[in-house]
Amino acid sequence: MLISDINGSYGSTNYNKRVNKAVEVIIGLQPGLVISAGDMVAGQKQPLLDQANLDRMWASFKQVVADPLKEAGIDFIVSPGNHDASAFPGFELEQERFRAQWINRLPGLPLLEGSDWPRRYALWLGKTLIISIDGTRPGKLQKADLELLKTTLESEAPKAQSILVVSHLPQWPYAQGRENDIITDPALSTLLAQYDVDFIISGHHHVFYPGIDDDGIRHLAVGPLGGNARKLVGQSNREPFSFVVLDLLSEGFGISAKRSPGFTDEIALTSLPVKIAGKRGFLQRLDLAGTKHQKTITE
Repeated sequence: MLISDINGSYGSTNYNKRVNKAVEVIIGLQPGLVISAGDMVAGQKQPLLDQANLDRMWASFKQVVADPLKEAGIDFIVSPGNHDASAFPGFELEQERFRAQWINRLPGLPLLEGSDWPRRYALWLGKTLIISIDGTRPGKLQKADLELLKTTLESEAPKAQSILVVSHLPQWPYAQGRENDIITDPALSTLLAQYDVDFIISGHHHVFYPGIDDDGIRHLAVGPLGGNARKLVGQSNREPFSFVVLDLLSEGFGISAKRSPGFTDEIALTSLPVKIAGKRGFLQRLDLAGTKHQKTITE
């Protein structure tokens, strides 16, 4: 299960009731793993919040989301968002408090060498390799993130049935008003293609969209549960609040976005744009693309 952008207004310790409902539904579905693509709390504005305010927000997040998942025995991993732990200068306290909340709350899956949990790390879920990076600001990635990606993919990719990379900011301009809030790092694109990464998962744009680029890399934008829903480029209506179910199987994959209010109905893929234009060409809607070649798996 993939969730993202849960936070409310700046400094808020309250979560919309749909977040509670989404967590309830997720627990009922008993997934093998829940991944947050960032923005779990509501920081990154002026005036800066002090430590007490930051810690109250995190305590509320744990009460509403993290603790219920833990009590249900569901593994949960997190990726930083710009409102959680922005990599921009000036937000060092938010970065430190993000780390403090999670450093002793390790995932139930062993971290691989080179990991710096919770900011950037790699782990295995069965035969699925998952790499989470600090994608909290637009432009190029930090050196540490590229190094983790490169070294992990070099050593682990040949053994993977599926490879997921998680970054809060996407590589494609999905949403109106956030066209420039993207990662534009050629080195990232090269690594994703070179090592045949299956999905790069992102949040931040507050829309759901699964697409595939010319290199065969699947891009999966996860919709919001909190805050405000946005409009996809070229669309006139706001996207529904949602979370994503990603099924990874040896013979393929399945994707569905469970929408509010009950999170039983799905967002119809046919309601989404056929293509989304970006600086690297077009992202085609995933259901319209041919099947990607099968990987060779080494034990």
